[in-house]
Amino acid sequence: MNRTNRLIIGVALLSLAVGACGPKRTELTREAARASVVVEPAEPSGDDPSGELSGPGVTDTTVKIGFIIVDQTQLKKLLRFDSPEVGDVKGQIEALVADANSRGGIGGRTIEPVIVVFDALLDSPDTEEKLCRTFTEDDPVFAVVLYGQVQSNARPCYANRRTLMIDQTFFPVDQQTLEEFSPYLWQPLMPEYGKLLSGLALALSANQFFADGAKLGIVGIDSPENRRVVDEDLFPTLASLSVEPSGIQWIDPTSGATLQAGQDQAVLEFKDQGIDRVIVVGGSRLLAFLVTTAVPQEYFPRYAITSFDNPDFIKREMPMALEGAIGISIQPAFDVADSEYPRPGNASEQRCIDVLSAAGHAFAERANMREALVYCDAIALLEQAGRGLNERALTASAMAEQIGLLGSSWMSASNYSSSFSPGSFDGVAGFRATIWNAVCQCFTLTKETVGFPS
Repeated sequence: MNRTNRLIIGVALLSLAVGACGPKRTELTREAARASVVVEPAEPSGDDPSGELSGPGVTDTTVKIGFIIVDQTQLKKLLRFDSPEVGDVKGQIEALVADANSRGGIGGRTIEPVIVVFDALLDSPDTEEKLCRTFTEDDPVFAVVLYGQVQSNARPCYANRRTLMIDQTFFPVDQQTLEEFSPYLWQPLMPEYGKLLSGLALALSANQFFADGAKLGIVGIDSPENRRVVDEDLFPTLASLSVEPSGIQWIDPTSGATLQAGQDQAVLEFKDQGIDRVIVVGGSRLLAFLVTTAVPQEYFPRYAITSFDNPDFIKREMPMALEGAIGISIQPAFDVADSEYPRPGNASEQRCIDVLSAAGHAFAERANMREALVYCDAIALLEQAGRGLNERALTASAMAEQIGLLGSSWMSASNYSSSFSPGSFDGVAGFRATIWNAVCQCFTLTKETVGFPS
C-alpha cells in the first residue's frame, strides 16, 4: 500500500470521530453551557477574609491543576506516521510544577498536579466527556490544561462545572464563544479564530497569494461558529484587499459519509471552476482530509495554511500537496525547523529550557519540546496571574481578572509575540508568514513578526 492510499484510509478512520462533532451537537452543547446554573459545582473549599469561597480543587494551602497528556502511540501505529519524539512528558510536567511551587505556586498555594493520559486513537465526544468528568467529579481540579481536545462538547462540559480551562489545543474558537464561556475559557497560545483568519488573509495578500488572476475558493466545516467568522472576519478582510472568492463550500461533518461527500463535492466544484487557491476554515484536520481527496483526482491548488491545519503532518505525509502553499505560523515548534527560528525565541523559552534541563530533560530540537512548552506556558500563566491572589479566594472570576491585567507583561515561550488586550481571551499578539519551499521540503518564515489586526 503506497503512502497516499494509506493516508486516505487513515484519515477516513479519523473522520468517524470528527463526524461526531457536527453542528447539531455543537448547538446542544452550547445550550448546556448556558444552563450551567442548574449544575452543582464541585464542593469549594478555602476562603478569604471577605468570606468568598474558592473554586473546586482549592484549599487554603493547595490547588489542584489537571494536565492532559495525549498518547499517540496506537494512532501512529494504525496510520503508520511519525511525529517528533517528546520524551517523558509526565516527568516534564512534574519538573515544571516543582519549579513553580519553589516560588509559592499559584496565589500562595502549592500546585498538586492531576495528570491523565488520553489515548488519541479513542478520541470521541464520549471519551472527552468522560475525561471532563474525571477532572470535575472524580478528582475535582481548579483548572485544567486542555490539550488534544477537539470535540465540540468538551469546553461546555468544563464551563458547565465552573472549571477554568487553559486551552492549548489547535481547536477553532471565536470571540462570541469565548464570551459565552467567560470567565472559564482562556487561550494563551491560540488566537481567537476570527482574528487568525483576518491575519491569514493579510499575510496571503502581502505574499502575492492572490496575484496573477488567482481564483479563490473557501471550504469549511459547517457550523454556526465557522459561518460567523467567515461572515464577520474573513469576508470583510478579503473585501478590504479587493479579493472576491469565486466559490465557497460548506461540509456537513455529522458523519464520516457526509464529511467525505462534502469533500468530494468541494474538489469537483473547485476543479471544474478552475479555482487554484483554497482557504480551509475549521481546523480539526479538515485540510488533511481535503488533500487526501484532491490528490487522487489530480487537483493541486495552492493552499493557505495555518498552525491549526497541522502543517507538520501534511509535510511528512503528503508534501506534493503543498506546492505553492503560503500561510501563517503561530507556534514555531509545530511549524518550522530551528534553522528558521533559532532557539531560544525569547526569555520565556530559555527559562523553560533551563528548568527542564536542570531536571534532566534534554531536547535535540524545538519540535521535540513542543508539548513541554505547552505545559510550561500554562503553568507560567497561572503562576503569573495568581500573584495577585495571595490571601484571596481562588476563583475562576478572580483568576480571569488577573489574566486580563497582564497585558504585554505576558510573554509566551511558544509564540512569536504575546499580549492580553482588553476584552480578549487569547494571549497571541502576532504571527510570521510561512512559505513552502519545495527544494528543502520545508516551511520557511518571513523575518518580521506581524501583529494581528485589531
